[in-house]
Amino acid sequence: MEEHTKKTNTSVGVIALIIKWWKQLLVVAVSAMVVSLLVSFLIKPKYKSTVVMMPTASNAVSQMLLEDGNYNEFLDPSQFGDDMKVDHMLQILNSRQIKDHLITTFDLINYYELDTNKKYWQTKLYKYLQSDITFSRTNFMGVEIKVAMKNPQLAADVANEIADYYDTLKREIIQQRTVAALQIVRAEMDSLEILVTDLSDSLSRIMQHGVYDYETQSERLYQQYVKELSSGNTAACNRLKEQLQILEQWGPAYVSLRDRIMNIREMQQGIQARYLGVSADAQYEMSQKFVVERAIAADKKFYPKKSAIVIVSTLCALALALFFILCQASLKEIYQEVNHRIAEDK
Repeated sequence: MEEHTKKTNTSVGVIALIIKWWKQLLVVAVSAMVVSLLVSFLIKPKYKSTVVMMPTASNAVSQMLLEDGNYNEFLDPSQFGDDMKVDHMLQILNSRQIKDHLITTFDLINYYELDTNKKYWQTKLYKYLQSDITFSRTNFMGVEIKVAMKNPQLAADVANEIADYYDTLKREIIQQRTVAALQIVRAEMDSLEILVTDLSDSLSRIMQHGVYDYETQSERLYQQYVKELSSGNTAACNRLKEQLQILEQWGPAYVSLRDRIMNIREMQQGIQARYLGVSADAQYEMSQKFVVERAIAADKKFYPKKSAIVIVSTLCALALALFFILCQASLKEIYQEVNHRIAEDK
């Protein structure tokens, strides 16, 4: 009860002070409004441009265009990406490479009027960029690029350049792996081709002994041998027996080499398909995103908002003035209380 009474008395006291000092508070409010309004006119305005884009579900050209089989929506080039793809897009957009590209392309060092001979000018530059360029996730699995600059056309150009350069930067990131993979597959193909050449040379040397088709030759020679043997043609039997002995000597090696070459050829076909796929990923330039909305030069400034500046500044000035009034009143009460106690002690 006493606490409630104390709070009530305090509130009444504050209201009483406001009523007592209303003229001074009015002067402070008017002065703050005028000063803040003048300051708002001195602040250089900024114009905001926006790009909205969405990631693709898949960026592998080999998977989307070269693979056969059943339909897979995740490999469909017309499908939008999921939540993870949005995170990947935001990570790339926030990279240092994007900022460096914009600094070079639009000469942002001169735009921000930075002296490169001064200390920490790079820190200031990236801080300005972080303030003027923001990336955020939309409610529909998209990414919004916001650029606020003093020149409305520059703001639109920077926003569109970020969207365009995103494709280039992501392809460079992907090609860091695909180019290396392409070299590995190419080396594997060359190695297998050398192996096939060596095996083919060995097979040719065996064929020089008269072995061309082991299964067919052995079957026909055996049939002919049985026929000549039944007819009693000894000379023909001896001749056929010599040929059968040659097949028996070189036939297994012939079959082994032939089958190995066939197996390697099948491997080469699979590697060739992989090579074509990796080559497509490394060379073809397919857009890595869907641009829903491109930026245009704004015709209305985004910053500063004069009304907000005036209202906030006026409220802050009033709060500060009231604080000083309360402090003065409190000090006066303390002074009177001290004097009263001194008088009582006497």
